[in-house]
Amino acid sequence: AGHPKMSQRFRALVNHDGLFDMREMAYVTEELWFTEHDAGGFPQYVNPEAYEKFNPVNHVANWTQPMLVIQGGRDYRVPDTQSIGTFTALQRQGIPSRMLYFPKENHWTLNAFNSVVWYQEIFDWMKQWTN
Repeated sequence: AGHPKMSQRFRALVNHDGLFDMREMAYVTEELWFTEHDAGGFPQYVNPEAYEKFNPVNHVANWTQPMLVIQGGRDYRVPDTQSIGTFTALQRQGIPSRMLYFPKENHWTLNAFNSVVWYQEIFDWMKQWTN
């Protein structure tokens, strides 16, 4: 989100347990490998520029596309503050958005009922914005 080519390419977005601020992720995730790997193998305090280069929070002003934000409340890999930040940024800009929160799910939606809801919400969202 926030890159002109992507905004022209997609009518709507689905963000499942997505990152909002790489800086924060460097200190709140229980899975540091991915965050540090994406920053060249360095912690944030050693190479802060690597964390800023593709940091989604730096592109919020350019967001335009409707976004469905999905988050598991027990996701310690991508804590819920990341999705709450994304949703708040969307709402503050008046971008059509919806947040689907599963308080007892983790990084994956494993409960059978919640999985059905997850798929239905995504299909409904895409149908709403792509037809």
